[in-house]
Amino acid sequence: MGNIGIFANTTHIIVTLTAFFLLFLSCFYTEKGTPVRRGIWFLFLGLLLDLVVVAIEYQSFNVYKAGSEVEIYVFFELLLLLGSMVFLAVAASQILLKNIPDLPVILGVAGLGLISVVSYVFIFPDGNMVSSLRYVFPIAGFAYLSVGFLSQVTQRYKSGYILASVVTAAISLLMILKLSHIGWAVDSAELWYSSALFYVLLAVAILIIKINALSTKYDIQEEEVKKSNRRLADIIKSSPFPIILSKLNDDKIIMANTNAVKLFGILPQEVDRYRLKDFFVDVDNRRLLNERLEKEKEVQDFEILVKTPSGDTPFWLLASVNIIDYNYDVVLYSAFQDITSRKNREMLLKNQAIRDPLTSLYNRRYFEEEVFNRIVDAKTNNEKYCVLMLDADHFKRVNDTYGHKVGDKVLIELAYTCEKNLREDDIVARYGGEEFVVFLPHTTPKQAEIVAERLRESIAAAVVYSDEGEEVRFTVSIGISSSEISDNVGMLIKTSDEALYRAKQTGRNRCCIFRPEDFENMGAEDEAARKENQNHHPIFDKEDAREISLLDGIDSSRIQEDNVEIEEKKKKPEKMNILGVDDEDL
Repeated sequence: MGNIGIFANTTHIIVTLTAFFLLFLSCFYTEKGTPVRRGIWFLFLGLLLDLVVVAIEYQSFNVYKAGSEVEIYVFFELLLLLGSMVFLAVAASQILLKNIPDLPVILGVAGLGLISVVSYVFIFPDGNMVSSLRYVFPIAGFAYLSVGFLSQVTQRYKSGYILASVVTAAISLLMILKLSHIGWAVDSAELWYSSALFYVLLAVAILIIKINALSTKYDIQEEEVKKSNRRLADIIKSSPFPIILSKLNDDKIIMANTNAVKLFGILPQEVDRYRLKDFFVDVDNRRLLNERLEKEKEVQDFEILVKTPSGDTPFWLLASVNIIDYNYDVVLYSAFQDITSRKNREMLLKNQAIRDPLTSLYNRRYFEEEVFNRIVDAKTNNEKYCVLMLDADHFKRVNDTYGHKVGDKVLIELAYTCEKNLREDDIVARYGGEEFVVFLPHTTPKQAEIVAERLRESIAAAVVYSDEGEEVRFTVSIGISSSEISDNVGMLIKTSDEALYRAKQTGRNRCCIFRPEDFENMGAEDEAARKENQNHHPIFDKEDAREISLLDGIDSSRIQEDNVEIEEKKKKPEKMNILGVDDEDL
């Protein structure tokens, strides 16, 4: 293929070697990720041998002009040309032509060529045959190569193969013209650039082949992605659980199955109008979910409170969210389970644990635990707080006069009045019987007195009705303690109860505050006197000195009869049988 004119000028050599280096770079780039990578390197080795042959031919020409023997030069020249033909044929055979013609045929042809070279150089020297072999071997190699590239034009992307086939066919045609001695310009040394031009065009063709291979690979991947998306869509549609796909970047919903559409109350054709965050009731809940996704990439059994676009009643869902690839985008795969009934049961059980069943206020245990935490926060922020202890005046008289049912109404109305006249941040609890306790955060003793007085007046104005329609009014006495007294819950309740005791002693239906100097009076009281007067404490002031029964509604006359019967049994002498057991027990 080459022309000895390449080595006649330094510029020619530089240009040719530069073009050949470009061909090497294109082969190196194309080698990875293409089905012709081995064939590309066989092609490159064949062209490299062809270039070496031109150099040997140029050297033998100079030796011949000097009058020396050139048989050895000619032998190696033809031997390398034969090797070049074999490499080109193998390139076409193994990769481009898919093993047609196969390697044994190529090696057989190569063996015949080797016999011809030895015969016409050493045994039967023939200058014309040697000259012909210089063109026959390259013509055969490039013809194989051209047909090999041409065999790939059935592929979808074939522009690179067509260009390579045309270039190699042109080289074969040029060799045929040289062999036939057609045209004066064919043998001219001015055609030195044909090799460089061939290398550049072949490099371009190889790069296009690389692009074609990438395009084919992209199409295959595109089809795989489409199949994967179709499978995922089928799974989502047939899933018994509500499932939503939403974009990670803007939260826009791109797919929702039938169960999800029904769950969130949206129309199937309007799914893309919504974002997943539109259904969240609590913004912090959504933020927490995003934070966990950023850390874990997958969140299982995450409870969320949601609502539908057309509904005001929120409901609970258990969400499992994964980050997946879908249609060349990063999306959230969210599966949901309605757990509203379960959450309602949990809330019911929680309320039963912390709420008083009659008044629905917090119970004593919750009050003490919550106030303890509130006091810790208040101390950290150096804030004031107060505790009120309320007790219904003459509550036993209400029960005895109107019955326990009306007494329950009084307690319920008292609780309602307290909640209505206090802030959301205040804590109201039923402490026991007709006693109620209130925690007032961010409140000074002076402000607490004002609140207590307002509560007392509001309760005094409240009214309930008996079954006969009679008005039943009631009052409360209130004791007040503050953060100036203590930061202990128990002490605050004790001192507010002490202030309540003073309010009862001084006439009821009034408010009293426990002040620091009152500790002296508490310590100075004689313990025996307090025990003697304990049954007359106004809070527990009962005519029969009997505590309030927690079993409201049981007839008191039955209780008295049972007590009499028990007393009579105690007076009877016990009769024991031989077994040492009372006969009545038997």
